[in-house]
Amino acid sequence: MTSRYRPRKMLKFWLYRDREDDSRLIEFIEYCKSTRQFARVVRDGIRLVWSLREGNTSILFELFPHLERQFKPDAEDLIAQFRDMLLQHRVENTPAQPMLPGLANIDPPTKPSKLSAHKIDLPLLDDDDSDTIVMTKAAPTMNGGNLIAGILGLD
Repeated sequence: MTSRYRPRKMLKFWLYRDREDDSRLIEFIEYCKSTRQFARVVRDGIRLVWSLREGNTSILFELFPHLERQFKPDAEDLIAQFRDMLLQHRVENTPAQPMLPGLANIDPPTKPSKLSAHKIDLPLLDDDDSDTIVMTKAAPTMNGGNLIAGILGLD
């Protein structure tokens, strides 16, 4: 006859009744024990936390398959969501609300007022008939003699 002994280890930990989170855990543990699910819940919870800390989401999707669509959506779902966002944006013609609560009292910007300035007429094509800039060649004032006189200080 074979032995039914399986090697196992008991682990103990403390929960505090005066802490709200711990007292809720105590209630959940009592429920799990009454439905004979406690060992499975502890094993699944530890597996889940361990895999998530390693960056692996396979256990998360194994335990909660409905979450996989939220984390890995189909291309069709993304296109449908994008279309809905575009339609919603077209329908809404209201100005955006400020994101910071302190900016709620600031009036929205208005159109800038026109400056009072003299109107300048644009040039016409037939204005080009007359010369507007007259260039004349200036006579050279500095020649070799003036340079030498300036260097030697002979004025």
